[in-house]
Amino acid sequence: MGRMRAALLAAGVLCGAPGGLAAESQSPEVDARAIVVKALEQAARNVEEGVELRYRSRMSREVRRYDGDGQVEEMNAGDYEVVPIDGARYERRLTVDGRPLNAREQEAERRREADFREARRRAREADGDEDEPDDDEIVFDEALIGRYDVAFEAEEVFRGRPTYRISFEPRPGRLPVRRRIDHALNKARGQIWIDKETYEAARVEFELIDRVRLWWGLLGHIQQARGSLDRGPVAGDLWGYLQLETYSDVRVVFRRRRRADLRRWHDHELLSPPAQESPAGEAPGAR
Repeated sequence: MGRMRAALLAAGVLCGAPGGLAAESQSPEVDARAIVVKALEQAARNVEEGVELRYRSRMSREVRRYDGDGQVEEMNAGDYEVVPIDGARYERRLTVDGRPLNAREQEAERRREADFREARRRAREADGDEDEPDDDEIVFDEALIGRYDVAFEAEEVFRGRPTYRISFEPRPGRLPVRRRIDHALNKARGQIWIDKETYEAARVEFELIDRVRLWWGLLGHIQQARGSLDRGPVAGDLWGYLQLETYSDVRVVFRRRRRADLRRWHDHELLSPPAQESPAGEAPGAR
């Protein structure tokens, strides 16, 4: 699965069962942690082989913000082209609420992409630390899974593929805090569906089980956060993102901010190796 670069404060369990879920079977003898270790090994291979940089895709995104009564007060929707640039995936905006970008928005997007390229250049020159995770980035690795007790729940068919469903919850006692996101991860529980054939993570669900303080509570709290990430085969045997859905309820000082974010990826297209970055405003392979 590699790095979940969506800026999740936490992700979590959504209402209802995941789509495409079929009947389950119980197998108590299955070693949950051994399955998770194999999934970690597969995720590490994906990163080493640069799987996420071998294809491009389209993405639709809808962000909703709610008022104090829970009514939608603002909605922003758009379409994006997701392309590899300088060793990272970049979301290039194409539309705003169904219409093409106007001149002002196009200029803002050009500046945003230029800033992205400059940040990648600086990271590459900073003693080779370009792969260090950001403070709000969730990385699917041993450090993440080591925070949790895991348990095998069932074998299920998810989107037509046999999977293992494994639950996790924070281990008792004091858990490490090295980055900002760790405060949320240490108070999260959820489930993960792991593909039986490939050991790819097909779905991950998280939810906060307690409030998370911001700056020791001086700025406010994350009252609630939940979400899910779905993955699957997108280009031959390559796996990639299909859908990311998150909801957060944050109280900052005297304001309450509630937000829902839905991203869906589609039209994945394998790039001719090696993947080349494209000039601003032009997709790889467009020539």
